[in-house]
Formats: sequence, structure tokens, C-alpha cells
Amino acid sequence: MENLIYLVPIVFFAGIIRGYSGFGFAVIAVIGLNLFLDPIKSVPIVLALDFVCSIGLIREAIKHANMSTFRIIAGGSILGIPIGLILLYLIPPLWLKLAICCFVLVLVMLLIKKAKPVQKDSFSKKLFTGIASGVGTSSASIGGPMILYYILSSPLDVRAQRATMILFFIVSEFMALVGLGISQTSSNEVYISVLWLLVPTMIGVKIGQFFFNKRPPKSFKSISLPLMVIVALVGFAQAFSAL
Repeated sequence: MENLIYLVPIVFFAGIIRGYSGFGFAVIAVIGLNLFLDPIKSVPIVLALDFVCSIGLIREAIKHANMSTFRIIAGGSILGIPIGLILLYLIPPLWLKLAICCFVLVLVMLLIKKAKPVQKDSFSKKLFTGIASGVGTSSASIGGPMILYYILSSPLDVRAQRATMILFFIVSEFMALVGLGISQTSSNEVYISVLWLLVPTMIGVKIGQFFFNKRPPKSFKSISLPLMVIVALVGFAQAFSAL
């Protein structure tokens, strides 16, 4: 509890990024909170904050999201979760995480190389993206970059990209919170921290949403590519530290 004052600017900044882009809160907040809290506490705090604040974005997201894309990638993610759990039994978690981090870096390089989004889209591409995200989430807690890669390379405009990602992450975070609730990893300290940090997080989200409505970006690549690299590098660091 004594560290709460240091967590406020972290969640505030992460909230601004989330409100502006529709993603990024979990990556920034988890890395920041892990400086002061154990991951067993920081992860449920971040998921709960992001989920609650996403509810405030859902009305606008429903208006602008590509619902067909959302349904397919969300359904694919649900299918991918048990596949990821099976892989955990077949492959050591450490090596699985390293493989997924390498895959994320490959996606970053492909996004850098690809000057323009593809004009053709397909059901199979959306479904594969959702499955890959579900596998990454359940096996190594790394599922967001797969969705980012698809969305940023899709023919959707930035408003539809942001809205679709918001809806997808609401679903994935809800599932993760249910899993944490079943495993009973939360504590009273986690609940108190969420209550204290909710206001600065929501203020940050509203500020980010305000700037998006005032001046939406032409592309989210300038935000997403650094975040994807950070996810991969942090994953590598965690994996190598466990060797």
C-alpha cells in the first residue's frame, strides 16, 4: 500500500495511451507496476483497471468497430486458448515464451517493411489471427501483438481499428479475469489498489479519448511498433532470467 503514490503516474500515463489508441495500457502498466509490486499482484490490478476503463469506451467502440472482424478474431481467440494450454504440456514454458517473443519480433519487421495495408481480407486470416492471439495469451500471456499486427495491416480505417481492438481486449481481459478469479490469485490488497488507482486511470483514458477525437492519427504504427518490441524484449528478459 505504501507504493500506491508511485503507481498513480504510471497508470495515468498508460490510461492516456489506452484512451488514444485503444491498446497499450497493459504493456505499460505491468512493466511500471512490476517495479514496485510482485507480478502476482500487478497483473490482476492491471487487468481489472483496463477492463473497467474499457467499459467507458464500449459505447463509442460499438458504433465504429467492424463487428464482423471482431466476432471472427474473438471466436478464434477462444479456440486458441485450449491450444495454448495443450502446448504448455508439450513444450517447456520457457522455450514456448522465447518462441512467441521471436514471432512477435518477426511481426514487427513485417509491419516495418509493409508500407501500405493489404486491400484484400479473408475469413481465414482473421480466424488465424484470433487463434494465434489465444495461443499466445494462454501459453505465455502474449496475445496482443498478434491482434495489433492484423489490425494494422488490415484495410480498416484508424477509427475502426481502434474500436475493434477495444472490443477485442474487453473480451480477452474479461476471460483472463474470470481465470484469475477461479484460481483465487487476488487478495484484499489487490482490490484496494484497484479502487485507489481507478480514478487516475479513468482520467488518463478520458484525456486520451479527447485527443483521439480531436486529432486521430493517420496510423497507429508509431505507437504499436515500440510497444510490440517492448513486449518481446521484456519476454526475453524474463525468460533468460529464469534460465
